Amino acid sequence: MLLALIVIVQLLYPRDRLLPFVQIDGQAVGLQRVSEAAEQLNTQYRDLTLTTKLAINDESIATPTLDRIGASVDTAPQLESLNYSFWARLVPSSLLWAARTPTTEPTVSYDGDQLISYIEDDLMKYCRQAPTNATLRAVDGKLEVVSAKPGGACERDGVEQSLRDLAPRLNQPLEVVLPVTPIEPAVRDDQARSLADSLQPRLDSGVPLVVGGQTIKVPAATAAAWLAFTVHDDTLQLEISPANAAKYLDSTIAPKLAKPAGTSYITTRDFTVIAERRGQSGRALDTAATLASVRDYLLGKRNDAQASAKVIPPKKHYTRSYSPSDRGFSALFANFADDNPGTYGIAMIELDGRKRRADYNGDKQFITASTYKLFTAYTLLKRIDQGRESWPANKDCFVRMISHSDNPCAEAYIEKFGWRELNQDQRNLGLKKSNFNTGGPFTSANDLALFLGQLQTGQNFSSAGRDRLLSAMRGNIFRRGIPAGVSGTVADKVGFIDALLHDAAIVDGPKGTYVLVILSEGSSWERIAALARQVEQLRTK
Repeated sequence: MLLALIVIVQLLYPRDRLLPFVQIDGQAVGLQRVSEAAEQLNTQYRDLTLTTKLAINDESIATPTLDRIGASVDTAPQLESLNYSFWARLVPSSLLWAARTPTTEPTVSYDGDQLISYIEDDLMKYCRQAPTNATLRAVDGKLEVVSAKPGGACERDGVEQSLRDLAPRLNQPLEVVLPVTPIEPAVRDDQARSLADSLQPRLDSGVPLVVGGQTIKVPAATAAAWLAFTVHDDTLQLEISPANAAKYLDSTIAPKLAKPAGTSYITTRDFTVIAERRGQSGRALDTAATLASVRDYLLGKRNDAQASAKVIPPKKHYTRSYSPSDRGFSALFANFADDNPGTYGIAMIELDGRKRRADYNGDKQFITASTYKLFTAYTLLKRIDQGRESWPANKDCFVRMISHSDNPCAEAYIEKFGWRELNQDQRNLGLKKSNFNTGGPFTSANDLALFLGQLQTGQNFSSAGRDRLLSAMRGNIFRRGIPAGVSGTVADKVGFIDALLHDAAIVDGPKGTYVLVILSEGSSWERIAALARQVEQLRTK
C-alpha cells in the first residue's frame, strides 16, 4: 500500500520542477521550476570571472566577467535534459535519486560585436609583454648573469578563438591562456656572460685609482657595487652608478683633492661693478670624469683609473648701492630677482615728482590669480557709466570681489560679461599681455602698472568709477605684501593661488604717489614686502 502511495506521488510530481536533490555545478536547484533554475544559473554565469593569461607566463593580464566579453550561457537545455520520465516514476523511491545528472552541457553564445569591441578596446593593450634582456649583477664582487626572458604578443584572431572556445563551469575557476607570437630579447645570456668574462679579471685585482700621484686600490667588492648595465643599440653596456659610488668617493677620495673656495667681495653701483677683490678658486672631486676613467679601466682601455678634480669658483659677496634713477631702480629689481628664490615680474611708475619708471621682466606673462578682478571691475564700472548696469544692485558684490577677493562674485561677472567683452576692454586700455584666453587669465607687471596709473589719474575711468574702485582697493584685507613694506596709504589688489603671489598697488607716500606691481611665482609675502621697503628707501634719497 505504501509503495503504491509513493508511486502515485511520483506520478503526480510536476513536470516543470526539478527533483529535490538536483545540483548543477555545485549549485542547489532542487524543487525549483526549470525556468527559475535556468534564470538563477544564467545570472551566475554572467557574473563569472574569466582570468586571462599570456602563454609566456602565469600572470593575469585581465579579469573580465563573461557578460563583459559578450558571452551568454544558457542552462535551460541542460536542465530540460533532467527529465523525470514516466517509466522512472513507476519505480518506488526514484523521486530521491532519478534525473540528477544532466545529459547535455550548457550552451555558450556570443555577441560578436561586443566580443570584438572588448578584445580591441580593452584586452589587446595588455596583450603584449616586452622581452627582458639578459644583464649582470654583482654578488660579493663576482658578476652573475641574470637570464633573459622572451616576450610575446597576441594576435587578435587567436585571442578571439581562445575566448570562443571557453567551456565555463560555475564550480571551477575559469581561465584562458592566450597564444602569443614570441619576441626574442636583444641581449642573450651568452652575450652577458661574455661581458662578465672580460670585466671579472680586472675587478678581481681591485681598481687602481690614482689620486694626486698616489694609487689607491678600490676593493673588488666595492667597485663591483658601482656597476650598472644598460642596453644600447641591442648591446649590453657597462655604466658606473654615481649614486652607488658616492659614499666611497666622498669619504675616501674627495678629501684628498678638496680645497675650499674663497670669497670674492664685489661692490656695485646700479649695474656697474666699481670694485672687486677676487677670492681664491677651490677644487673638488669631478665625480663624472673620475667614474668615466674607472669605466675605461674596467673595459681595458687604460692601465689605471684617474681621479679628476674640477675648479670651484669663489663665492660672491655683493655690496650693492643704487642711484635714485630709472637705471638704479631697474638694477634694484634685477638684483632682487637674482638674489631671491622665485620668478618675478616687477614694474614701478611714479605719478608725480621725478616721474621715474623701471621694470624687470615687465612684459613677462603670469597667470593673474585674483588680480584679474581689477579687469572685471573695470568692465562693470564701464557698464554702469553706460547705463547698462546699476551701482546699487552691484555695490555689495563689487566690494566683496575687490576688498575680500570674493570668487563667486567675480565668476558671476565673467559669466555675465563674457570673455570677448573683457578682452576687448583690456585691449582698449592698451594692455598688451592681459587677456582671458584659454589657460589664463593672463597679465604682466607692465600691464597692471599701466592700468593702475590710468585709474589713479582718472584716464578711462569716470570720477565715480575711479572713486569706487580706489575705495574698495584701500579696503583690501590682505596686507602682508606691499602694504607691509611701505608707509602711507596703499590701494592694492593681491592675487594668490598655488605658488603664485601677486600684489598690484597704488602707494600714496610721503614723497608722492607711485604705482608698484610685484608678480611672483615661488616667492613669499615677506620677500614682496622687503622689495617694497627697498623701493621706498631708494625713492627717499
